[in-house]
Order: sequence, then structure tokens, then C-alpha cells
Amino acid sequence: MVDIPEPGFFKKLILTGQLTRLIIYISTGVSVTIFVLLAVLSMLEIIKSWGSPVDFIIFAILSGTGIYGIYEYLHIRRIYKIDSIFPDFVRDLAESRRAGMTFTKAILFSAKGNYGMLTPEINKIAKQVSWGSSVEEALNDFARRVNTKAIRRTVSLIIEASKSGGNVADVLDVASRDAREIKLLESERRSNMASYVVVTYVGMFVFLAILVILCSTFLPAMTGSGAEKLSGAMHGMGSIKMSDIIPVFYYAALVQGFGSGIVAGVFEDGNLSSGVKHVFVMVLSVWFIFKFVVGGV
Repeated sequence: MVDIPEPGFFKKLILTGQLTRLIIYISTGVSVTIFVLLAVLSMLEIIKSWGSPVDFIIFAILSGTGIYGIYEYLHIRRIYKIDSIFPDFVRDLAESRRAGMTFTKAILFSAKGNYGMLTPEINKIAKQVSWGSSVEEALNDFARRVNTKAIRRTVSLIIEASKSGGNVADVLDVASRDAREIKLLESERRSNMASYVVVTYVGMFVFLAILVILCSTFLPAMTGSGAEKLSGAMHGMGSIKMSDIIPVFYYAALVQGFGSGIVAGVFEDGNLSSGVKHVFVMVLSVWFIFKFVVGGV
């Protein structure tokens, strides 16, 4: 019997889908660290002309959420397409089993077909099996890479069916129908929750619009000729300055943007990680509006 060599470390990372994620984590960590260090140097006045410490902290947030957010957005889109075509793959496995193929041969045969975005994942499963991994291990790695409820459930059914014996093809047909039904339910949920995501964005930008109006009309009146009367009414608490109030609004808007982004992600598909891209959009909007429209920060 010929010994099949174990795949190397990097091949394992590729097959388990962790290499790209590792690169994203490293890139995110490096960019955030650089801007945090610049913020510290700016705070110590070692660098003065590149920006304020708050700007560098904002850039750290934007770089982290931007890199990871874009990756997560593209990853979720890809997973969504894989999730949609997966029931067809399971159905074809059932047909291959009915034709008399073993489970391993059925997977290797399916790797020759075209399943769109799912094809590379099937090829990874086939490579793991051909390199000596068990079908159970290869399917579990696939379920961890994609990590959706429908695929985890279906893979679990497939593994249990292959272990128990009996009419595996019928079990695969049931698993295929089950995966389709779960996908339909998830699609309905996403469409129903999309309106809440829109409401979150509307609420955030209405809040920003109110702050812009306050900073452009109401606050100048308070800090202008009427500031002395207001100061007297407040029993000599001192004059009010725009430079004292605008940063408070700025920080409040940043907190609002960060929180609203997380909430939008939870509304979208129930995951906090999905909120990262929304945090990027909202924090960038706050920084741009206060930096170039309101000013004073």
C-alpha cells in the first residue's frame, strides 16, 4: 500500500480556507497598529503637521473596518452564492449513489462538474480526500469554511447517513430539500430585515443633518453677540465657545455611527461581523462631515 503524504502547512491553510483570512487579519492588525502609533506620536507632539491624535485614531478605525469589512462583504456574497447552489450538489451526490458509486467516488466525480462558486470548494473536498483525509474530515472542513446554518445541518446529515449505512441516496435527497427550505427562509428573513437596515441609515444621517444645522445656525448665535447675555443668565459660568461644543457633537456622532453600524449588521443577517462594513461607512461619513463641512475638529 502506497503511503499518501500529508499536505503541508500552507496547503492545509488553503484547503481549510484560513490562509486568506490570516492575511486579512495580519493586514488589518498592521494598519491599525501604524495609525495607533502615529496617534501616540502626535499626542506626544513628536509629529505635528500630519493630523491630530483623534484623526489618527479615526484612521485606525477606518483602516481596520475597511480592510476587514470589504473582505467580509465579499466573503458573505460568495458564501451566499455557494449556499444557494449547495442543494444541487447534494442532489447530484444522491444520483451518483443510486448509480452504484461509493461516497468517495461520488464526491470525486462531482468535482469534475460545474457548480459555479461552489466548484472550488468541491475541488478542495476532492483534494483532501485524494490526499488521504476521510470524507467526514473533508466535509467538516468545508462546513467550517462556509459556516452557514444550512450547510452545517446538511453536512451533519450526510456524515450521519454515510456512517449508518442504509439507503444513503434517500437521505441525501431529504438533505437537499431541507437545505433548500432553510435557504428560502433565510432569504425571506434578509428581505424582511432590509427595511430595518435602511431605517438605521436614515436615523444616522438625520442625526448628522441635525448636528450640521446646529453647528451652522444655532451655535454661532450662542457664541456671537448673544453669548454675553447667555453667560450672564448662567450666572457667570463663562462664555461659550464653538471649539468647546463641536468636539462634543463630533464624539457623540462617532459613538452613534459605531453603534448604528453594529446594529445594522445584526439586522442584516444576525452577525456582529456583518456590521463592520456599516461601521466603516458611518464613521467615514461622520469624519468627512465634521472635517470638511462643519469644521472645528
